[in-house]
Amino acid sequence: MGTPVVGKNASVVAVDTHIVLVPTPAGSVPTPLPHPFVGAVTSATVPTVKVGGQPVATLDSVAKNNPPHIAMPPGVSFQSPPSDEGTVTQASSTVTIGGKGVARVGDQVTTCNDPADQPVGTIVGPVGTVSAG
Repeated sequence: MGTPVVGKNASVVAVDTHIVLVPTPAGSVPTPLPHPFVGAVTSATVPTVKVGGQPVATLDSVAKNNPPHIAMPPGVSFQSPPSDEGTVTQASSTVTIGGKGVARVGDQVTTCNDPADQPVGTIVGPVGTVSAG
């Protein structure tokens, strides 16, 4: 049957962990806190192939978090500013375009995290009519 293929503007969600600086009387304390990543595939798509009227997304397509992360309270700033980006790191192994697997609903996205990016994101839609295994 396969899984729905996605294109540019496909939604990506994750819960990233970023280190924020929490003020204390003794000074700022670096504290890891969860931050929602709610974004969309914005670049590194294949413009010559369309799905749902949009360029198809593939392995290595890039998602942008929008709005950008803000330091979650009680943090007041980030220890290291997040990139607010994610990269599709799981895609079809049987259907390729331009030598890369097509991205599908449910595929993994590696998003900005501290101390290093982590594969905690997922493509959630939109669900179209084109499917791939």
